[in-house]
Order: sequence, then C-alpha cells, then structure tokens
Amino acid sequence: MSTTNTTRYAILGLLTIQPMSGYDLRKHLGESLNFFWAESNGQIYPALKKLVADEWIMPIKTHQRGRRTRQQYALTPVGRNQLKKWLAKPPHIQPPRNELILKLFLGRSAPNGALAQHVKAFKRRHEDVLGVLLNFRKTIPKDNARSADLDYWMLCLEHGIRLRQAEIEWSSVTLTRIASTSTRNRR
Repeated sequence: MSTTNTTRYAILGLLTIQPMSGYDLRKHLGESLNFFWAESNGQIYPALKKLVADEWIMPIKTHQRGRRTRQQYALTPVGRNQLKKWLAKPPHIQPPRNELILKLFLGRSAPNGALAQHVKAFKRRHEDVLGVLLNFRKTIPKDNARSADLDYWMLCLEHGIRLRQAEIEWSSVTLTRIASTSTRNRR
C-alpha cells in the first residue's frame, strides 16, 4: 500500500475524534502522529479532495461567532466502514532505511571521530524527544481524561518512550564500542 493511500486512513482515523479542518488535521498530524507517522502537507489536501470525491468524508461549514466560516470535514458511514476494513488488515511492514546504521556498517572507512559525533547527535535527539514524550505522559491523561481514545493514545506514547530509551541505551553502548574499536585499530 502506498503512503498516499495510508494518508487517507490517517485522516479518517483523526476524523473519528471530531470533525476537523485541513489546518486542524495538519496540526494533529504534526503534534501527535508525527512521532510515528509523518505526512507532508502536500499529501493532506489532495487526500481530503479524494476522500470527499469517494464520499468517505463530507465537507461541513462551521460558523463561529465573530469569525469567518470554516471548512471542516466529517467522517461518513462509508468512510467509517472503510477505516474499519483497513484497521482489520495486517499492517504493511516497510523496509527500514537508517543512514546512521549504514554509516556504522561502513565505519572502517570513516574519518576519525566522525562516527562518534554522529552517534552523540543521534543520542541527543532521542534524549530531547524522550523529554517531550515524558511530558506528554503527564499531560495527555489530564487533558483527555474523558476521551474514549486515551488508552490507545497512551499505548502509542509508551511505545515512543520505550523506543527512545532503547535508542539512548544503544547509543551509550555504541559510543563505548567505537572508542575501543578506534583505539584497537590505531595500534
């Protein structure tokens, strides 16, 4: 299944929470799903257009006092059914592409210190993201206590936390191994 097709299902899933505008969808994708599913803005609007054409979602106008009319989208029964069918299918496993691991694999040819710098930067990025996720762990349950989606959101959050913790631990071990390997190779 192509990323564009999966974009449609990410949008359908977000619309199960509540009707949203294209802007709202972009915001949700960037703030919550982005930790495990990235979508470009260039994919969202064409997907919305196709979902409307397929009658999986319908545009609705919302009026807010003192503000202009907003175009939002709501899930249709057909769209909800399509989302359920997609959720029942096994996930498509995507082949990994990790440039850091590729560089480590080819590390014997790397300039002195380059691999350690890469791993240190990788570790810092994961430490930063872990800090954000740990903060979410505190705030999301408070802010969404009544949401029927909360338990599922917390499962995804826990995955992200544990993944970052494993990457940080791996980075520490790798830095030690790189130091001993470069010392051994200098002899």
